Amino acid sequence: MGRFQGLDPARVRELAGHLDTVAGEMAPMHRQLTQILQAAAGDVAPQQVSTSPELAPVLTSVQLPGDPPLPLPSTSSVTDFPVELFPSSMSADALAAGPMPGSIDPFLRRTAADIRSRCDRLDQVAGAAPLGAQLDGAALLDAGLVDLNATPKRDAGEGAVAKWWAGLTPAQREQYLYLKPEVLETLKGLPPEILQQAQHLAYYKVMPYKTSSQESSGGVKLQLGIFELGQGFAFRTEQMNDGTYRVTMINNGQAGVKVEEGDLTLSAGVKLEIGDTWVFKSKADADRLQDDIHQVFLLRQQELGPADGNPMGVATMEIDKILKRIGQPQIKMGTLGTEATLELGGGNVTPSVKFAGNVSTVTSTVDPRRPSVTESRDFSVDLSAVRGQGLKAEAGTVLNGTIQVVRDKNNPDPNTNITAVRLIRTVEGKLNGQFGGELTGKVAEVSGSYKTGVTGAQVVTVNVPIGAAPDEQAAARKWLQAPPTSALINPGVPSGPPAPDADAFAELAHSRGQVSAVTYQGNASEIKAGAKVTIEGIPFGFEGKVGNKEDHVVSQQYLGAPDPETGERRFVPIK
Repeated sequence: MGRFQGLDPARVRELAGHLDTVAGEMAPMHRQLTQILQAAAGDVAPQQVSTSPELAPVLTSVQLPGDPPLPLPSTSSVTDFPVELFPSSMSADALAAGPMPGSIDPFLRRTAADIRSRCDRLDQVAGAAPLGAQLDGAALLDAGLVDLNATPKRDAGEGAVAKWWAGLTPAQREQYLYLKPEVLETLKGLPPEILQQAQHLAYYKVMPYKTSSQESSGGVKLQLGIFELGQGFAFRTEQMNDGTYRVTMINNGQAGVKVEEGDLTLSAGVKLEIGDTWVFKSKADADRLQDDIHQVFLLRQQELGPADGNPMGVATMEIDKILKRIGQPQIKMGTLGTEATLELGGGNVTPSVKFAGNVSTVTSTVDPRRPSVTESRDFSVDLSAVRGQGLKAEAGTVLNGTIQVVRDKNNPDPNTNITAVRLIRTVEGKLNGQFGGELTGKVAEVSGSYKTGVTGAQVVTVNVPIGAAPDEQAAARKWLQAPPTSALINPGVPSGPPAPDADAFAELAHSRGQVSAVTYQGNASEIKAGAKVTIEGIPFGFEGKVGNKEDHVVSQQYLGAPDPETGERRFVPIK
């Protein structure tokens, strides 16, 4: 965090509070003065009650005996009042041209709000600046808030960019440099030293993550004795922090066993999941994909139906046309996982614990110049408890840890193709209500439930880019061969300089690791229905479910650049 010279933002905020207090006291005083002057107007000769310029706004015309009383002056007209931070508006000339002292109540409150906004910007700049940066707080306060989106476009000429930058004050430049370095680094025409600073700061700030998502899912499961077979799908749309949209279609299948013994239920199984993701620059294009997929489904039914449903192969040709427009997915994912769940019933509370482990491979051509393959392994623990009978409440926490290694798809040599090592920790909380019931007979059983509630999650990602140099490749390989067990629970945020005996990977994580911490809130709902028949003591069952969930970012921050003097790195909020 940068340090201010000769300015205490906390004291400036106190000033804003004093202005609010004064504003509240002046309005009643103005009303009383107006009433006194109007009463006096009825008792004097036909002339102005006062020639004082300070009182001119109250009585602007001659009051004659018998005329109706003068109207009360407006206490909300501030359109002609100056808006400087510390206006010289208490002079006689200013009052003669503007509102009465009592009517500056809205102006004082607006000034107080403006001071607070400027102090907020001071805090943002100080938080994003390196720890050793010396900031002129008074200049930043006086400069006001710049529009952080009012930067030249990427394709603006060098002359236009240079002119824009030259027209900014040093304090305005600091706001853009520390808060929008990822924009400045794309502009041609900036001074070389500024461009270099922007590139350095932007490197640590820019990381891809979702800002919101929506998902629809469904599935069916068959039970044959103790064995279970299932199949499901999911359709997910995510908006990323770079403004793009990702649409993912997922198909999954699972097989397992389920054993019930009294109040104890134990289930275990394996799951195979395949997903395709398309990347779009606009939401309209992303929404169109969903419509296209639905249209293909309907056309496929015509194609497989009677011949008169597909005359002259029209449906087939239309399918080919749509598939060509959709194109190939930019991301392909395959996951093989195992899971086990232990549930203890009885009483009014049902606790459960679920363990899951997955290995997956993701192939990405989002950057066609550098396609990648990501190998991932993760482990999760889901602790939850359900209380109630027909109407239930569920609360729980899911802890998930992931280790990923990203490789250059064009380079088949595993000793030289590592481009990044990524550690991800997700802590998710859930709280929902359930309503359901069962209709049980001697042989058959029918059940159904509806569940809805809120979710919250924090995702911490540590991304360590690995260069092509042999020593960096060797450091990454050595760490991946025996990663610390704690890495799945604690990704090891490199906020401080590594210890003297730290390995080379820890040095890389501190010097170039990109870290984000993003918090989400959302909601989820699920409808489930099933039936089970018991024949000669062997259960045969069917269960179907559909669900929806969505979430959005509520806070986001990144780990700033290392301080040149201390090596410390601090989290910087992203506004």
